[in-house]
Amino acid sequence: MKINKNKINIFIDKYQLLLLMQILFETDKFKWINIQNPTKQELNEVASQYCFQKLTIDDSLEPGHLPKYESDDENISFLLVRFFDKEHRMLKNTVREFSHKISIYVGANFIITVHQKETDIFDLVQKKYIQHVEPSKVTIKGILYRIVSETIKTYEEPAIKMDEEIDALEHLIFTDDYRKIKIPSLYKIKREATACKKILDYTLEALKEYRLDNKRTSSSQDLMEENVKMLHLHSQIVDDVQNLLTVYLSLNSQKSNEIMQTLTVFSAFFLPLTFLAGIYGMNFDYMPELNHKLGYPICLLIMLIIVIFIYFWFKKKKYI
Repeated sequence: MKINKNKINIFIDKYQLLLLMQILFETDKFKWINIQNPTKQELNEVASQYCFQKLTIDDSLEPGHLPKYESDDENISFLLVRFFDKEHRMLKNTVREFSHKISIYVGANFIITVHQKETDIFDLVQKKYIQHVEPSKVTIKGILYRIVSETIKTYEEPAIKMDEEIDALEHLIFTDDYRKIKIPSLYKIKREATACKKILDYTLEALKEYRLDNKRTSSSQDLMEENVKMLHLHSQIVDDVQNLLTVYLSLNSQKSNEIMQTLTVFSAFFLPLTFLAGIYGMNFDYMPELNHKLGYPICLLIMLIIVIFIYFWFKKKKYI
């Protein structure tokens, strides 16, 4: 009896795909399937099974893809959102450094979520929504709303932390301890807030397109308002960091000016004295003042008069 290796491989692939597809909720109307860290081949098989566009697979697998919304002729919607999750390393792509994506495929009788990074968002959806509602009343739009809502909420905690850091930095600046501030700390906050702002900007555009493509329900409006709130928080943080940076540079510039002013004042005092010392340091054979009995005290007196005159003149001009 000959064994068909191709059929065995196909069977193994289908079995692995079934293991990968985790059913989080199911009724006679629809089911919610979650897929974590799939390969392109596995997603292609899912796309063939549920008839959604394979072009969206590249978007799902691209690590740094920004939020977007698409809808095809089969009435299958594709929504890509990103939740906040900070990496412990610096990346060239700040979007990847501070967030990870969730791809959501929505059809008439299914909702499929695809993600690479482990997250507790789906557990929160089950605890806050599915477990408190009768199974017959759970809807696809209800699940979609909670997923997007919990995704947007992940940006609130980092915004609060960054705001607290900015308050601490402001306290240092306005209590004459601004020299303790390190520029890299400001840069890190700005980098994080800018990345979050960018993600939330694209999320808002995706939600607008989703709302136009579907019925303008109050839930979609709530999602947009929640997103705008987070976007405003991070935009304010970016502005605050920029203002702090400007104030910090201004204070440094002012301190440099004060140092230069002090050096200028000392130079103004010693310039005429140096001039006199230079004259009497010349090696001429005949200098009458050198042979005068009171030449030395007279020279010192002239120097003192010059110093006093310069001092009161600076006082009058408010240079010191």
